Amino acid sequence: MADLAFLGPEGTFTHRAALDLARDGERLLPLDHAGDVIAAVSHGTADGAVVAFENSLDGTVAANLDLLLGTDEEIVIVAERVIEVAFDLWRLPGDGTPVTGVVAHPVGLAQCQQFIRAQGLETRAASSNAVACREVAQEARPGWAALAGPDAGEQFGLASVQQGIRDDERAATRFLRLGRRSPGATGRDRSAFVLSPAQERAGSLVRLLQEFSSRGVNLTAIKSRPTKELLGEYVFFVEVQGHLHDPRVRDATLGLLRGSADVRYLGSYPEDPTRPAQRPATDGTDEERRLQAMLDHTELA
Repeated sequence: MADLAFLGPEGTFTHRAALDLARDGERLLPLDHAGDVIAAVSHGTADGAVVAFENSLDGTVAANLDLLLGTDEEIVIVAERVIEVAFDLWRLPGDGTPVTGVVAHPVGLAQCQQFIRAQGLETRAASSNAVACREVAQEARPGWAALAGPDAGEQFGLASVQQGIRDDERAATRFLRLGRRSPGATGRDRSAFVLSPAQERAGSLVRLLQEFSSRGVNLTAIKSRPTKELLGEYVFFVEVQGHLHDPRVRDATLGLLRGSADVRYLGSYPEDPTRPAQRPATDGTDEERRLQAMLDHTELA
């Protein structure tokens, strides 16, 4: 039976994403550390792995991106899942003292800052939101609660006393499924690459990106990460619309490979159909209005 590894324990948003991304017959394998989750695929102990990749409010989960960049080149992204994120406040039943502190994953704490500040709460980070619930249950410390997903607290005997906590109603987290073989094109796909431009050559990154723009390939993300070898050296995670088998993406990739940069292919994968549609292009009226506002605040020479 095939295994799909994810950051445990059960009841986290990652667990929910893993349930959605699991294939028929796969057994979910909860592990304690994100590094172990990805290593399970590298070492062949799991056929796939699910990791949180980015949040709409807090940006990229940098630690998981670094883990992905550090894997062997056979590991690729094969699917994504976008999940709306809202938190429950989980407490010990019978604890009627005022809430004075909350435990959650650092990303969860970042997504609930308005609630935390408004209540004047102390905070403590946990390795996952489900672990936060477990700690609250085990410590039985009066006044402390966990911020976690709707499925996280019941398994530890906690009660949800408040629901729908989040700073922004648009909050969502994207999870990636990793594997060893990208699926075929679906017509609504993305492809990812890691680019290492020549550090000593001015404009080398721009020239690489022009391989996409000159062919009309839409660049949806670019994220820089240090190489961890020399101060000031970076690699760039790049995501584009389209599948590697699409002619324009294929030609752009050939252009990259013909250049002097080191290029790693990180996979082509279907977009989550629930992903919000991109904002439509404007007709220029808004840009003209904003430009005029800038001019209004600028003195003539």
